Amino acid sequence: MAGHVYGAINLGSSELALKIFEISKKHGITELTHVRRKYAIGVETYSTGFISYRSMTEICSTLNDFTRIMEEFGTDSSDVYATSGIREAENMLVLVDQIRIQTGYDVRTLSNSETRFLYYKALANTEARFSQFSMEGTLVVDVGAGSVQLSYFNQGTLLVTENLLLGSSRIQELLQVMEDEAYDYTNLIDEYIEKDITSFFKKNIRDQQIRHIVAVGGMIPDAYHYMRERKAEFDGFIKSKTMSKTKLFSGLKGELSKLVIPTVLILRKISELTKCEKLILSPIDLCDSMAVEFAERRLRITQDHDFTSDILANARTMAIKYQSDMEHIDTVEMLSLQIFDRIRKLHGLGKRERLLLQIAVRLHNVGSFISDMHARENSYHIVMNTELIGISDRERRMVANMIRYNEDRFPDYLTIEDEISKEQYITVVKLNAILKTANVLDKSNRHKIKTVGVSLDGDVLIITAETMADITLEKGLFHEKANAFEEIFGIRPKLIQKKTGRS
Repeated sequence: MAGHVYGAINLGSSELALKIFEISKKHGITELTHVRRKYAIGVETYSTGFISYRSMTEICSTLNDFTRIMEEFGTDSSDVYATSGIREAENMLVLVDQIRIQTGYDVRTLSNSETRFLYYKALANTEARFSQFSMEGTLVVDVGAGSVQLSYFNQGTLLVTENLLLGSSRIQELLQVMEDEAYDYTNLIDEYIEKDITSFFKKNIRDQQIRHIVAVGGMIPDAYHYMRERKAEFDGFIKSKTMSKTKLFSGLKGELSKLVIPTVLILRKISELTKCEKLILSPIDLCDSMAVEFAERRLRITQDHDFTSDILANARTMAIKYQSDMEHIDTVEMLSLQIFDRIRKLHGLGKRERLLLQIAVRLHNVGSFISDMHARENSYHIVMNTELIGISDRERRMVANMIRYNEDRFPDYLTIEDEISKEQYITVVKLNAILKTANVLDKSNRHKIKTVGVSLDGDVLIITAETMADITLEKGLFHEKANAFEEIFGIRPKLIQKKTGRS
């Protein structure tokens, strides 16, 4: 088939949405129809912790309606994604099971970092100016129902990203009880959000110039369409000085106002703090992001922007934040990737696992910032409690455990079965063995080995280190790690020194 008719269903925090797209390599992604039903799942989750059975029934009924619409359009592929409004519900598994039974859909519940990353992909695909803006200092503000993700791009790369619990539904739920008592409700929201946003800029941006702000996600499409209706000449750009509270919200009513007002006030506060030149509201939603992901997965339609570089740049920024020895990181990464690539037939892993190895290398020593004595355990907890953009919660657990046992013998599966599956365990064991072997070659952190050659000779992996330095320590410790490597891959690493070049 030259193309696909694809149905993207988003079980969002404020609505259930279906978009149907025609996707082909020749014509790209074309939207055919958009159907949405407003439903405040997020408010129910954030206020009670549960999604009621009545709500489950209504969700399933709407999904069955969506199925009939997709049949009319001849849809041949579809996906159903859910975000924080469902992910954070204590009975999330019950809801997902009911959806499977009543509609036949398998719901993919996205982590925060996966959701945000998908938005970036759709933004790069639909916003022609994004590539240019990302070179000039751009803050992407992703306003969800439960949280806000602030991501700073410069020189075409993602440098900083952080998640703040300031989503529109969460703010509305927390502050609505004070609405009647507040003299100025918008001032109340403004006061509530100011501290966290200001703290983000002080910690992460400091003297960096932010020329552009691009807002996506959650209620942004509603805010975009509302503001276009209110201001005829509005074309996606607004200056912060035009965001007058009294004028901005005079026409908003009902539930829409309760969600749009926090969203726009967040943007207003960020505009004030950054004094940005332009603020762009993007009408893309998660359904658009799903279509971009489907196009990549099924038709191999690629984008100009290198998102893998963003993931790695973010990991590097995090390592620098925790004052890691970056020369050591670069040395271990070079060695790890050479070993990974040389024994590809033995480990059977692919590009995604290679990426996880790189992330683990970059973050394996962040815990030393807290204490050298418990560096690996500290690193584990830092990674487990940090949103790593572009990887799932499952992958983050894999990286954290790879790091945690960087020095020790990797435990048996029963010890960590609550964190990763058996399949993930096998992958982590393999990557951990590679990380250990590479790391021991720069154990002293003196970067003695600048150049290596890696070759496979029968059942021996020969690592040739070109250096004039004394590597007695590395040779002595290498023997122990070689044993662990041989247990996993059935080949024994052998370290050979070639005394050429500089010490």
